[in-house]
Amino acid sequence: MKKILLINLRRFGDIYSSAHLINSMVQSGNYDVSILVYKEFEKAALNIEGVSNIYTIDRKRIITLTKSEIFNNGYALEEFNKDLSTVTTQDWDEVINFSNERVSTHITSLLSSNRKIGLEFTSEMKNAYSSDWEMLLNDVITELDFSPMHFNDIYHQMVGVDTSKNSLKLKTSTNHNENAFKNINFLRQAEKGKNKKIVGIQLFTSEESKNIPEKTIIEVIENLHSKDIVTMLLIAPTEDEKERAAKINDHFEGRLVTVESDFHALTSVVINLDCLITPDTAIKHLSDLVETPCLEVSLGASPFLKQGSINEQSLILSKTIEDRDFSNKDTNTDLRSDDIVNSTLLLMGLKSFNSTHIGEGYTLYRPYKDSLGTSYFAVKGEVNSELEVQRIASRMYISKTLLESNDDSFSEMILELKGENFKRWISNEKEAVTRTTKDLLGAIRSLIQIGEGANQSKNFINSLGHLMAHCEDSTITSIPSLFLRARLESAPTMALEDSVKDVEKNLYKMKNELQKVYEVLKTIEDNSRKHEADTVIENMVSNRVHQETL
Repeated sequence: MKKILLINLRRFGDIYSSAHLINSMVQSGNYDVSILVYKEFEKAALNIEGVSNIYTIDRKRIITLTKSEIFNNGYALEEFNKDLSTVTTQDWDEVINFSNERVSTHITSLLSSNRKIGLEFTSEMKNAYSSDWEMLLNDVITELDFSPMHFNDIYHQMVGVDTSKNSLKLKTSTNHNENAFKNINFLRQAEKGKNKKIVGIQLFTSEESKNIPEKTIIEVIENLHSKDIVTMLLIAPTEDEKERAAKINDHFEGRLVTVESDFHALTSVVINLDCLITPDTAIKHLSDLVETPCLEVSLGASPFLKQGSINEQSLILSKTIEDRDFSNKDTNTDLRSDDIVNSTLLLMGLKSFNSTHIGEGYTLYRPYKDSLGTSYFAVKGEVNSELEVQRIASRMYISKTLLESNDDSFSEMILELKGENFKRWISNEKEAVTRTTKDLLGAIRSLIQIGEGANQSKNFINSLGHLMAHCEDSTITSIPSLFLRARLESAPTMALEDSVKDVEKNLYKMKNELQKVYEVLKTIEDNSRKHEADTVIENMVSNRVHQETL
């Protein structure tokens, strides 16, 4: 049994998100998992099933000490070291840097471990990676406008464990479960002869840009009530959330049911709901873990392509992705309550797919599974077929490159989305491969001339600059370009001759990766032509049969 420390120094939602990986590891029977978190977010970690030990860093106390006029910073460092001693004094088989930010990376670098997964620093303060998956997570996905992979799946690949859906991933209380079932069941059957649907609505997030506007929430509740659906407002036990919930409840003359609970009790509530409407919050991840269908309303800084709901029974409503920059500056929203209501009714089976309408400027996505894990398919609303096709094609490329897998399901999904601009997209992608390959060969040629003793350093630097510019491309070729940049930036300092050899090796590796981009595009193009030919033949046969029947 491997002794594992998972470091997650982020917020509640990220801690819940890590429960998927923890569950997969524990269910495999090969791992004994402990977790290191900030003390203020310990409540979420305490709810995760299968964790052997929870270690904490009291960040608030340490920050308070650094601001104190009585104590110097040395005292704060001493307290920080005391917190860390619970993990630094142990030997670990594996340390997983789940949060991948600066503090967790320093701690990962400090710890004694046979294997470190995720980002760590070298003695030269360069990023150190043990796999291409780690590079993909830190230096590739973060640079792409529209991520082709979910973080959860990359972590599973980094660790080398299959995703497990067995067993309950969160701890629950029998008392809480019984009370939640009894009270929610009472609401279902409050009117004799009726069995009403219960929809939970999470009102707020800690990031204002992610929030559903108050006016829209009120309209959604009114619309659902008109369809005889019971709503429950879900809030955290804080004064701010109580005040905001009370303001909404005032509109309904205090008739709304409001559930105020901590995370432990909230799990029991969510399990008993028919579905949940929520922005990007910790409760979204909680609903995934207990497999309650969720309508995630993705606004502002919520990165649903990287960290969205992964339950295949859920839906995600988002502004069209070309109109989003996924930042907290993205606060303009024309979100319509009808789109939320229609999506919710579809989610609960109260509205057919064909009769579901999503208005202009918004897209409804469905999570689905393939060989790489979870991704999202646009099923309703306004769809930019070029961007969606490129996202799936990028996924196809990653599967081919990192998994060495040829999965035809990617092509099938691309053909479903194929629009009038498909030929332009494939032409642009092929031209990008040609341009990038040309610049790559120029860099290789300049590098070889340096090795031959020629004074070509300046030419090589210029050639490499041209090649690195493709990291900014909005095509699949940006992925191998970003991988090359990450490999070069993380390369250790070495003698000139060894450095030249290392750069040359990485340039030829990129050449192979560009060849795979071309192979992906060729497969898509060949399948498209076959699909068109099959369609023509089917139409001819259909017309012939129709004429014969006449």
